[in-house]
Amino acid sequence: MQDKQKELEDQCKADDGLDVGDPCPKCGSPLVLRQSSHGEFLGCSDFPSCKFVQYSHFKHSVMTLLRLDAPCPQCGSPLEVKKGRYGMYIGCSDYENCNFIYSEAEKTLITCPVCKKGKLIERSSKTGRRFFGCSNYPECGFSVPGEPVESVCIHCGFPLKFKKKIKDGRIVLKCGNPVCSSRRSRKYEFFVEEKVV
Repeated sequence: MQDKQKELEDQCKADDGLDVGDPCPKCGSPLVLRQSSHGEFLGCSDFPSCKFVQYSHFKHSVMTLLRLDAPCPQCGSPLEVKKGRYGMYIGCSDYENCNFIYSEAEKTLITCPVCKKGKLIERSSKTGRRFFGCSNYPECGFSVPGEPVESVCIHCGFPLKFKKKIKDGRIVLKCGNPVCSSRRSRKYEFFVEEKVV
């Protein structure tokens, strides 16, 4: 599924754009989704003969780009590749009744150390920063600014650490407890990927 999403993003960046299936209101040719230095816009596929352009279309709306053959795991309706305010994503076509959104990050199955009910899943802030937060939000607001790792902190006993890249490019582990003194320390525990032989 992620391959199809990447393919659509590449088509959108290409010169000929991504066909969205709607006709141009000026000439009737197909509209295509294109990208410029000013952001994404809908434009006529018959450019330069027809100069129709629409930028405001993407301000707060969601646009369906492609219907997939895969069913929604929650309700069974078809999944769709959509373009929204924060980029492309795969979601349920019956969005009025089902709020399923596919996320590659759902593979992270570390249980939240605070509420013990939710799982830590990858999310992004409005500014685009990546973090991992509890799936039981808003009941549980626990989050860490990097990929979580199940490892006990020797300073406070908290059962979770997160990966953080330091200036020299190496990855270190930091305690997931926001009040732990080791989190501000410059004595690093370097992350070493374990390889199965």
